[in-house]
Amino acid sequence: MPAFGAEVWRWVAIASGLVCAALLVFVFVGSPRGAFFVAWGRYLAWLTRRLRRLHVFEPATKIAHVQIALFFLVGVLATFHLCPYWYLVVLAIGFGPALVIEKRTRERIARLDQQADAFCLALANALKSTASVGAAIDCAAGLMDGPAAQELQLAVKETRLGRSLAEALEAVGPRAGSHKLAIVLAAVLIGRQVGGNLPKVLDTTATTLREMERLEGVVRQKTADGRMQMWALSLAPIIICGAIHRLDRTYFEPLTTTTIGYIATAIALMMYVGGLVVARKVLAVDI
Repeated sequence: MPAFGAEVWRWVAIASGLVCAALLVFVFVGSPRGAFFVAWGRYLAWLTRRLRRLHVFEPATKIAHVQIALFFLVGVLATFHLCPYWYLVVLAIGFGPALVIEKRTRERIARLDQQADAFCLALANALKSTASVGAAIDCAAGLMDGPAAQELQLAVKETRLGRSLAEALEAVGPRAGSHKLAIVLAAVLIGRQVGGNLPKVLDTTATTLREMERLEGVVRQKTADGRMQMWALSLAPIIICGAIHRLDRTYFEPLTTTTIGYIATAIALMMYVGGLVVARKVLAVDI
């Protein structure tokens, strides 16, 4: 009887565990308001916003579904010991698309900053032949290519669908993320409201943008040596410690086997990371 009672209680415990696991799965996956669906929706919304910023109008679900399929494939390969570094592959699959999108977004913003000067001059010349700001923007956008033409043509299309020109131009800056293009559009909106010689204002704005670009180039040139020194100093400890460890496997044992060693290692790592952060702040000169 005691053995029978122990067996019953064991099965009761197993059943209770299965019920709890089923409830957890339902809470996180089964319910539309579960944590999984909430996180899934936020991730898809983030991907959609980033892709729209790049003027990529493909569904974001394609990227997410491919990621899930790759996660499943890596899990199967890791189960049969066919993927030894599966955790690195999982990290690459999880964060790879986000890193690629962020890289392309930064490249697009840099291209927009480079085209802001040319657009400002093209718009100033177009305004000399037409009094309509909307027609001048449409003409200037037609003379350009790349991301600037995409953003401006989208603004023109919005005005044709009933949106005011001011609202369409105000939306370009936050959507594009380019502060130089936002400066040009702000000059257009302010000049359109207060009046005056708008082509001359745009010519002055273009000159200012060229001077800003020149100063940024000077700053990048002056801080190039500092950036190289920062990278050298950041890699030197890793290379030196790796070389010492290769020569003597027991050299760092006091740091990994004693409490004082753990404390010293933690302090050294914090100072190392703090030094890198301070160096980046010193070299991050903003004009």
